[in-house]
Amino acid sequence: MLTRQVALLAAVLAVLIGVAIVGTVVTARDFRDGAEQARERQDAANDLLVEALTAQSANRGYILVARGDDLQRYTEARDRYGDLEEGTGTVGALVRALEDDPELIETAEAVDRTLNAWFDEAVELIRLRRTGREEQAIRRVNGGTGEVLFDAFRAEYQRLLDEIEAQTEETLSEADRNQTITLIAVIVAAVLALIVVAVASAHGWRRVVGPVGQVAAGVRRVAHGRFSEPVPKEEGAVTELSELVDGFNVMQSELASEREAVAAAARREAAQKTERELWETVQNGLLPERLPSTPGFRIAARYQPSERALLVGGDFYDAVLLNDGRIAVMVGDMAGHGAPAAAAAAGLRFAWRTLVSVNPNPAAVMAALNAQLATPERRLRGDFASAIYALIDTRGSVSFAPAGHPAPLVLSGNGCRPLTPNAAGPLLGVLDEEDWPVTHSALPRGATLVLYTDGLIEARNGDDLFGTERACAILHDERRSALEARLDRLVEAARRHEADTLRDDVVVLAIERVSS
Repeated sequence: MLTRQVALLAAVLAVLIGVAIVGTVVTARDFRDGAEQARERQDAANDLLVEALTAQSANRGYILVARGDDLQRYTEARDRYGDLEEGTGTVGALVRALEDDPELIETAEAVDRTLNAWFDEAVELIRLRRTGREEQAIRRVNGGTGEVLFDAFRAEYQRLLDEIEAQTEETLSEADRNQTITLIAVIVAAVLALIVVAVASAHGWRRVVGPVGQVAAGVRRVAHGRFSEPVPKEEGAVTELSELVDGFNVMQSELASEREAVAAAARREAAQKTERELWETVQNGLLPERLPSTPGFRIAARYQPSERALLVGGDFYDAVLLNDGRIAVMVGDMAGHGAPAAAAAAGLRFAWRTLVSVNPNPAAVMAALNAQLATPERRLRGDFASAIYALIDTRGSVSFAPAGHPAPLVLSGNGCRPLTPNAAGPLLGVLDEEDWPVTHSALPRGATLVLYTDGLIEARNGDDLFGTERACAILHDERRSALEARLDRLVEAARRHEADTLRDDVVVLAIERVSS
């Protein structure tokens, strides 16, 4: 009788181990395949966006300044993008990554159609530029036709990302359901084993029922999401039960690993979504849609966010052309990171725009901005900012007032140097009432005034700061390059100095007074 009971128990245990192994393998495979497919689709979509953005910036640069390397960069980006029907380039790779989902392929085709519409516009602009009609091409660029087409592409691209995310969530949910089924099967098998043990003789209690009870307790823990407690081994347990405990512990460990992998994938998806939302805040609140243009001056700016994950900060800039022809420019850095800092910086920028339209005097504007920040509630939140505001008239006279901000740089035929103010005011929002002295200088023809945030000069390699001397050296070396190219190389040099990963946001804004 005991022999038959033990044999029956062994059969039940074999079924339990088989269910656990099969369920673990299937669940692990589903999790792995779902995560791998999501990664491949995301990578393919990201590669397509990179080529589109590269083509857009290179095309715009060629139309505006007719640099041959910009045209080459555009052509190379267009070639790398490829052709959807022929299945070449990044768009071909994207379609192959989506080949098992007709709905996603249809959305990818819509992305391709909208981007090809922009490519048609880009080709027309290049044709106008090459045939000597550069003014017509520039007017067309400034008219925003290409921007509308590119925004349509971005909208379709965002729809594709949302659909990929929805498909990923559905796949992982299905894998979760399979995991639940596996756990239920293990529980059922464990209950059957417990029934068999219950009818065994008393002398087999410790060797049989004890380990099964431990396994049943382990199953209940797993069903409630507790994967960190392995089933202990009972001394004197029969060999089959010892193997069951080992198998169950292996299964539990693998399930815990797969669960953590899925959670990590979900966190990455959430991080990407949050980053997109923060970027929308930056684009809508901290940066102007376009910089003003006026005869005799060129204005350009660059914004490079911190490359630490989700640390969008409070750096901002703006430029306004006043009714009397003067140019008002501002660069600022709100304390902190994340959406609250970005929102506070946006409020400060909008207030500055309103103030300069009423009374552009630098001392008065800085005092009014300080009054906006220096309230008890905002001090409790730690809201304060550094800023510099400069006013340039048509004859090149410069008046500027810094508020705890680095001194601007001046690049001229005599070299590059910091433009040290006569006196500097305190940070905005720290003191209730204070004066912000105004320094007066001149911007000769051919010279460039450069405003920036401290993320540029404080980029560091160990204890070695990037500093104003390196910044001036790069500006001087690139003095014959276009203004936009100078700023690109300056920001890239700071990034390289900090091991290709900027730890703080960087804003650089430059005003060049043309030679004639």
